Amino acid sequence: MYNYSLNTSYLDIDYKDQDTQYRKELLNAFMISEYKHEIIMDSIDISFKKYGEHPQVKLILSEVIKHSKLPFGWLDSPVAFTMLFSFDNFYYFHNALCELERNTNITPELFDKIIKNLQKK
Repeated sequence: MYNYSLNTSYLDIDYKDQDTQYRKELLNAFMISEYKHEIIMDSIDISFKKYGEHPQVKLILSEVIKHSKLPFGWLDSPVAFTMLFSFDNFYYFHNALCELERNTNITPELFDKIIKNLQKK
Protein backbone atom coordinates (compact mmCIF):
# COMPACT_ATOMS: atom_id res chain seq x y z
CA MET A 1 0.00 0.00 0.00
CA TYR A 2 1.08 3.53 -0.72
CA ASN A 3 -0.18 6.76 0.81
CA TYR A 4 -1.00 9.09 -2.08
CA SER A 5 -2.48 11.71 0.25
CA LEU A 6 0.78 12.49 2.08
CA ASN A 7 2.25 15.95 1.51
CA THR A 8 6.04 16.00 1.56
CA SER A 9 7.56 18.87 3.50
CA TYR A 10 11.03 17.77 4.60
CA LEU A 11 12.87 20.12 2.21
CA ASP A 12 10.76 23.04 3.42
CA ILE A 13 12.04 22.91 7.00
CA ASP A 14 15.29 23.79 8.77
CA TYR A 15 18.23 21.84 7.34
CA LYS A 16 19.12 20.14 10.62
CA ASP A 17 15.64 18.57 10.86
CA GLN A 18 15.29 17.45 7.25
CA ASP A 19 16.72 13.95 7.59
CA THR A 20 14.43 13.00 10.48
CA GLN A 21 11.41 14.47 8.71
CA TYR A 22 12.32 12.64 5.47
CA ARG A 23 12.41 9.34 7.36
CA LYS A 24 9.01 10.03 8.93
CA GLU A 25 7.49 10.97 5.59
CA LEU A 26 8.97 7.95 3.85
CA LEU A 27 7.49 5.64 6.48
CA ASN A 28 4.16 7.45 6.20
CA ALA A 29 4.22 7.05 2.41
CA PHE A 30 4.50 3.28 2.88
CA MET A 31 1.99 3.32 5.74
CA ILE A 32 4.36 1.80 8.28
CA SER A 33 5.52 3.02 11.68
CA GLU A 34 9.03 1.55 11.55
CA TYR A 35 11.39 0.60 8.76
CA LYS A 36 10.43 -2.71 7.16
CA HIS A 37 12.55 -3.35 4.11
CA GLU A 38 10.33 -6.03 2.57
CA ILE A 39 7.18 -3.91 2.80
CA ILE A 40 8.92 -0.90 1.27
CA MET A 41 10.48 -2.89 -1.56
CA ASP A 42 7.21 -4.70 -2.31
CA SER A 43 5.38 -1.38 -2.49
CA ILE A 44 8.06 0.13 -4.73
CA ASP A 45 7.83 -2.92 -6.99
CA ILE A 46 4.04 -2.55 -7.22
CA SER A 47 4.42 1.16 -8.05
CA PHE A 48 7.04 0.37 -10.67
CA LYS A 49 4.76 -2.20 -12.30
CA LYS A 50 1.93 0.33 -12.24
CA TYR A 51 3.84 3.41 -13.49
CA GLY A 52 7.19 2.21 -14.87
CA GLU A 53 5.97 2.23 -18.47
CA HIS A 54 4.31 5.65 -18.26
CA PRO A 55 6.05 7.93 -20.82
CA GLN A 56 6.91 10.63 -18.27
CA VAL A 57 8.23 8.09 -15.78
CA LYS A 58 10.33 6.47 -18.50
CA LEU A 59 11.90 9.88 -19.21
CA ILE A 60 12.55 10.40 -15.50
CA LEU A 61 14.15 6.96 -15.24
CA SER A 62 16.36 7.68 -18.24
CA GLU A 63 17.60 10.82 -16.44
CA VAL A 64 18.31 8.83 -13.26
CA ILE A 65 20.30 6.32 -15.30
CA LYS A 66 22.08 9.03 -17.31
CA HIS A 67 23.18 10.98 -14.23
CA SER A 68 23.93 8.04 -11.94
CA LYS A 69 27.36 8.01 -10.37
CA LEU A 70 27.23 4.36 -9.37
CA PRO A 71 30.66 2.79 -9.85
CA PHE A 72 29.57 -0.35 -11.67
CA GLY A 73 28.41 1.63 -14.70
CA TRP A 74 24.99 0.11 -15.26
CA LEU A 75 21.61 0.75 -13.84
CA ASP A 76 18.29 -0.71 -14.92
CA SER A 77 14.86 0.89 -14.70
CA PRO A 78 13.64 -0.95 -11.56
CA VAL A 79 16.75 0.09 -9.62
CA ALA A 80 16.51 3.64 -10.99
CA PHE A 81 12.87 3.74 -9.86
CA THR A 82 13.93 2.68 -6.37
CA MET A 83 16.50 5.48 -6.31
CA LEU A 84 13.66 7.97 -6.73
CA PHE A 85 12.72 7.27 -3.10
CA SER A 86 16.09 8.55 -1.82
CA PHE A 87 16.38 11.73 0.21
CA ASP A 88 17.36 13.78 -2.85
CA ASN A 89 14.47 12.60 -5.01
CA PHE A 90 11.53 11.57 -2.85
CA TYR A 91 10.27 15.12 -2.22
CA TYR A 92 9.32 15.61 -5.87
CA PHE A 93 8.84 12.03 -7.03
CA HIS A 94 6.26 11.27 -4.35
CA ASN A 95 4.24 14.23 -5.64
CA ALA A 96 4.60 12.86 -9.17
CA LEU A 97 3.21 9.51 -8.05
CA CYS A 98 0.29 11.32 -6.43
CA GLU A 99 -0.42 13.19 -9.65
CA LEU A 100 -0.21 9.98 -11.68
CA GLU A 101 -2.64 8.32 -9.30
CA ARG A 102 -5.13 11.19 -9.55
CA ASN A 103 -4.68 12.53 -13.07
CA THR A 104 -2.74 9.93 -15.09
CA ASN A 105 -0.04 12.53 -15.90
CA ILE A 106 2.56 14.61 -14.09
CA THR A 107 2.08 18.36 -14.51
CA PRO A 108 4.73 19.97 -16.71
CA GLU A 109 5.90 22.15 -13.80
CA LEU A 110 6.52 19.18 -11.50
CA PHE A 111 8.04 17.12 -14.30
CA ASP A 112 10.51 19.95 -15.02
CA LYS A 113 11.42 20.21 -11.32
CA ILE A 114 12.14 16.48 -11.19
CA ILE A 115 14.32 16.58 -14.31
CA LYS A 116 16.24 19.65 -13.10
CA ASN A 117 16.76 18.03 -9.71
CA LEU A 118 18.18 14.89 -11.36
CA GLN A 119 20.43 16.89 -13.67
CA LYS A 120 22.05 18.89 -10.87
CA LYS A 121 23.67 15.82 -9.38
